[in-house]
Amino acid sequence: MTEIILKDNVEQSKIDALLAFLKSSDIDVELRTVSSKKSTKTTKFSLSKGIWSDYSINSEELRDKAWKR
Repeated sequence: MTEIILKDNVEQSKIDALLAFLKSSDIDVELRTVSSKKSTKTTKFSLSKGIWSDYSINSEELRDKAWKR
C-alpha cells in the first residue's frame, strides 16, 4: 500500500481532479479525511537541560529578564 498525504487544506475541486486522474490510470483510489490532533499537553520549563544547566538562575528569574526587554 502506498499513501499520499495532503497536509494543507486543498480545494475539493482539486481533490476531485486528482482522484479522476488516478482512476483514469487504473489506480485504485480511496479518499479518507482525518482531522489533525493538536497537542494540548504542556511541559514544565526546565533550566536543568541545555545551555542553562551551568548557570545559577531559576526559571522565574529568566522569564522576568526576558519579558522586561
